Amino acid sequence: MNIGDKIKEQRLKKEWTQEHLAQLLNVSRPTVSSWEVHRNYPDLETIIAISDLFGISLDDLLREDKEMAKDTTTKLKRGKLYKIALMIIAGLVALYGAYNFKLRSDEKTYRQNLEANGWEVLQDPESLTASGNAYELTEDGINYWTYILPADWVGFPLKEQQLTVITREDNFGVTVDQDGTIGISISPENDDSFSKQLYVDATRNGQLKTINESWSDDDVARIKNYLSKYTDSHQALIEKSFEKLEEIRGKK
Repeated sequence: MNIGDKIKEQRLKKEWTQEHLAQLLNVSRPTVSSWEVHRNYPDLETIIAISDLFGISLDDLLREDKEMAKDTTTKLKRGKLYKIALMIIAGLVALYGAYNFKLRSDEKTYRQNLEANGWEVLQDPESLTASGNAYELTEDGINYWTYILPADWVGFPLKEQQLTVITREDNFGVTVDQDGTIGISISPENDDSFSKQLYVDATRNGQLKTINESWSDDDVARIKNYLSKYTDSHQALIEKSFEKLEEIRGKK
């Protein structure tokens, strides 16, 4: 017997009208009517109230009504999935907050370490992106430059800040990133066979790492020759760059 039939049966036993039952359950009369003609089902909270009102067990009320059992199971599953979804969202929000805090803490640490090691903030009123975020240090004739990205500018998804140090001495220049990526500047002032300044990916020992497809064999030969000729100068700047990165991160 369908639950709607059982509700109607119990209502008639008590000689109640649909209007009266609706008032007792705090629903509308058309709602009671829709149950009894199998148009839809009462929700779980109302089923419990009906069970108490008629003095019959939930088992007796729901027994044999496979559609109702299926509908109830679906609602229960949805409820569980909803709770799981809320837990996942809460967890993600907590992780986001914790990681955001870490990024802010890292930024503060980097700026404090730069100040402690004598780096000066570059103030450029014409450049909103550089003002207060770029730092420079000149030490023993070597010029260092770095940039600290404000945590508020990272955006979403959050990414850990990757530090970069650009180091120059005379006509030599190298760039070292926190992830170990190294770039070397090839200057025409050091070798007039180059018509313009060129940047190449290099290894830590100052050798060519990546060959650009647009380079000819002669280009590659000239670049390798340049790097070999000034290996000592490049290696010295590369190692000093890594030292500065460690100072900024507070690892030294």
